[in-house]
Amino acid sequence: MHMKELSIPDKVLSLECLLRRLPETHPRYPEVQADYARFLKGYRGEKAVKYYLDFLSDKKYCLFHSLRLPSGKYHFQVDYLIITSRYALILECKNFFGTLFFDETFNQMIRTANEKEEGFQDPISQAKWHQQQLKNWLHSHHISLPIDYFVVISNPSTIVKTTPQNRQALKKVIHGHSLLNKIAEMDQMYRTEILDSRGMRKINKQLMRSHVEEKFDALGKYSLKTNQILTGVQCPECGQIPMIRHRGKWFCSSCGVKDKNAHASAVQDYFHLVNETITNKQFRDFVHLESEDTAKRLLNAINLPTIGTNKGRKYLKPRG
Repeated sequence: MHMKELSIPDKVLSLECLLRRLPETHPRYPEVQADYARFLKGYRGEKAVKYYLDFLSDKKYCLFHSLRLPSGKYHFQVDYLIITSRYALILECKNFFGTLFFDETFNQMIRTANEKEEGFQDPISQAKWHQQQLKNWLHSHHISLPIDYFVVISNPSTIVKTTPQNRQALKKVIHGHSLLNKIAEMDQMYRTEILDSRGMRKINKQLMRSHVEEKFDALGKYSLKTNQILTGVQCPECGQIPMIRHRGKWFCSSCGVKDKNAHASAVQDYFHLVNETITNKQFRDFVHLESEDTAKRLLNAINLPTIGTNKGRKYLKPRG
């Protein structure tokens, strides 16, 4: 059962918006572009792993994607968590190309690609840390369940190497296409039923209740101000900003496209970059509109949730 479905991370969507509205000449643009590519690559790796997880029985396995749980003053986040009546399984997904060498001596992963060698944090250590954090979380909720983990390499062409002595890497690092066989081995290893149907409902409900969405402030991360990004409605055809409001439609002076609803995308950009609420005036300033009545009509047409009335009305970013 998919308790928490795979979805595009908010930081990926926010950086997409920022790349559309940050001038390419801005000195932080290459950094934003690189971070976007890295986060998107990670999401695509998790999406590739989900293909195999979709073959699991909904009756036996409960699946959580990108679950973020509290741990004291901080939070920990797992790519995938599988809950069964006998054990919990953490999947740490990595989407790398080239050759990966797991170095047990220094607890690091070394990637060689395009004649370049790079060092990365050891994903086995990451998975073990998440294992300990989840154990603490379960204990705090009076739940006892064995916890295991795998590091899943999503790219099937990636070569994985280590020394014969590195038993952890040999046992715990797998390719995505081996995942179902490894889960079957887990089923044989953990054969004692610990949770009944009521216990399963309890833990699943508690996990969903405890999940905390990560807030990603794209402008703050790169020390940007609102006046440094391009405002206005973006042309859905050529990407030009801004479009002009003319006779009930948005008109692009660059390619000639006319669109009735192009402002809806601008509102989503505002939600991702500026604030999760928007007023009539803020909308007018952002999309370059003068008429308060027109702005009200356009905002109402998007069917956003609202709070307040009249001049105090705010339109809210939809959840989920």
